[in-house]
Amino acid sequence: MKLAIIIAIALFLLVPTVYAQGLKITEIDVHVDYDEAYTYRIENRDRIDSTTVSLTNNSKIDADILPGSNVTFTIRIENTFQGEDPTIKGVFARATIEKIDDGADMEEDSIDFDLEPGDDNRVDAKFSIPLEVDAITYNTIIEAEGEDKNNTQYRDELRLKLEVKKQSHDIRITRTFLSPSIVECDRKLKLAADMMNVGSNSENQLALELKSDSLKLNSKDSNIFLESSNEASEEEKMYTKSLNFIVPNSIRAGTYPILFNLYWKNFVLFDQKTENLIVKDCGGEIVEDSPEVQTEEEVTEEETEGIEETESEGQKGITEFISTAKNFRHLKTPALFLIIFGAVVILVIAAIVAFGFFRKKP
Repeated sequence: MKLAIIIAIALFLLVPTVYAQGLKITEIDVHVDYDEAYTYRIENRDRIDSTTVSLTNNSKIDADILPGSNVTFTIRIENTFQGEDPTIKGVFARATIEKIDDGADMEEDSIDFDLEPGDDNRVDAKFSIPLEVDAITYNTIIEAEGEDKNNTQYRDELRLKLEVKKQSHDIRITRTFLSPSIVECDRKLKLAADMMNVGSNSENQLALELKSDSLKLNSKDSNIFLESSNEASEEEKMYTKSLNFIVPNSIRAGTYPILFNLYWKNFVLFDQKTENLIVKDCGGEIVEDSPEVQTEEEVTEEETEGIEETESEGQKGITEFISTAKNFRHLKTPALFLIIFGAVVILVIAAIVAFGFFRKKP
């Protein structure tokens, strides 16, 4: 009986060792991107921090992780077997940050891959830290798993500490809204923007602006107050600006950017987003007015009036010119018709004047 108990205890202690043998986490790098924050973009500082984590349980991740940060865990996993020992298949890494998303865990898996004995591979697990998050330390678990062709499982695990920090002044535009994004005949727009205080200080001189010089749009709300994110409800730390706008008829077809600007102290640009509005012509092509052209009847009644009264045998050729001019209305090019017709009229007038001159001469 005692021997059975000893064997059972030995097996119990041995199983975890066998379970982890052959697969090992050998390196963890943490990269923090903050490229959504305008204040960092203008400094060309996309990646704000990077660190290598100590491979000891409960080690602290020494990086500035802020609300809204994009955190990437780069995990190196090795098959520690050698020679003819098994290939480990379906290997993947899993990272879990506990209770960070309004009390819920955030969990991300890497892609999976196979590892030959002695080989290693690096994979990523990426997170977007919520904007509404407490500035505390969160337990983080990094795991690696895989199995061989006999379905024997291999696993390694490391527990870390991830601290979220807050800046004193950190205000963001969290949403922009433009509807519709394309206008034609109906040029009415609805615009809106939300901003949030995610910093540790209360703010009392904030401004939110919707602006487009090309569209003649300029609307700004100033002296906005928002509570500290540490102690406020969602309504107290957020502000929404909405606007109805009609695009002027003088605005031509094209694409027009609309800026959503957030100012600290009412004039220091702290965040900026852009929405593009597409303006199209109403009803297609613009048709210009055509020049007035006299009809055949108008030519007959007006241009030949008075000529018939003084027509003689010598004027028959002139009448034939007029008849020819009438036929030019069938030309497909209006400009050419007008030029020829004008020339004919001038000739007719000149003939009438000459006829009158010679008729009066004794």
